[in-house]
Amino acid sequence: MYKYKKVVHGRHEGKIVLKDKIVDGIIFLAVSELPYVSFYTNSPFSKKTGNENIKVSINKNNVTVQICVKIHYNQNISDMAFKIQETIRHNIESMTEFHVISVNVVVKGVMFEERTEIKPVEPEPENEAKEPLIDPNDKKEQNK
Repeated sequence: MYKYKKVVHGRHEGKIVLKDKIVDGIIFLAVSELPYVSFYTNSPFSKKTGNENIKVSINKNNVTVQICVKIHYNQNISDMAFKIQETIRHNIESMTEFHVISVNVVVKGVMFEERTEIKPVEPEPENEAKEPLIDPNDKKEQNK
């Protein structure tokens, strides 16, 4: 399915065509950016996260979404599901002209493993001057 829109702006005329898979990509990116959430997989060893976890229905300018996810065990499931809904709704509506009717989040599992990408990175202060690391036992550096 394609979303087609004819655009007339002054003397310039054009068209915008959105494929239905563009919404899948927006949803995938929105969920991937959330910490403590990942797409559901049947096998705990599978890294495959595909469109089988994302179902999108587009009717004119209205979108209905259903996704299947896993949430980390130490997170509140209802709070995380609400955060997922709001993130997906915001991303779709800000990137397209679609109106999101509903976002159904199906929590099919719980994650117990720690993901390295969910830990926040501390920014380094910019004001401090960095000194080069010199090994005191390195005679080449001392002779310079």
